[in-house]
Formats: sequence, structure tokens, C-alpha cells
Amino acid sequence: MTGVRVDEAFRCEQCGATWYYDKHHCPVCASHEYGTTELDRGEVLSRTTVEMTPPDVRSPNDLALVRFGDVQLIAQLADDGVSTGDTVEFAGEYRLREGDDKTRPRLRKVTQ
Repeated sequence: MTGVRVDEAFRCEQCGATWYYDKHHCPVCASHEYGTTELDRGEVLSRTTVEMTPPDVRSPNDLALVRFGDVQLIAQLADDGVSTGDTVEFAGEYRLREGDDKTRPRLRKVTQ
């Protein structure tokens, strides 16, 4: 997502749709007029631990499907102990492999 932080999503100026991955147009109405919106806290819908990963990828790799309002995304978890239903927030970004030019989001559990 060039020029966009990992804690931002895209919002269409024509129809109001929100999406996470840069498509260069709205996936609902195909408009090219869109801006960004900050994603604050999300709810963990599902989580898993991947034990068998490709070379150079962290193992075990804890991943979660998270809902931030209208947006759902899969991201790596920074902490152990995150469960379905927990509230999470962005904890920075990481590169999946050494030398990758694309960064990915990392999430942590919100503690009250």
C-alpha cells in the first residue's frame, strides 16, 4: 500500500464504501475518487497459529481475521493470548520476508 499507513483503509468519495487493500478504484461503484480513513480498534473474528511456514517466515506465525467497522483483514498478532472476541489495535508493521518491499500489519490486544 504505497503511501498509505497500515492502520488506514480507503473510503470511496462517491458511495462511501470502505476497503483495505489498494485497488486503485472502489470495489463497489468503480469510482477512482477515494481518500483514506484511520482504523482504530477491531474485533478478532477468528485466529489461528501456522506452524509450518515457508522458508524465512516466522514460525509459529499467529494470524487473526479482524473486523474494523466495515473492513475485515488478516494480520499477524504481536502478542500471545489473543482470543476470538478480543479487541485489538495496530502495533506497527513488519516484512514477511527479508528483502520484501511490502509491509504488512501487526496487531496487539488492547488492555484496559
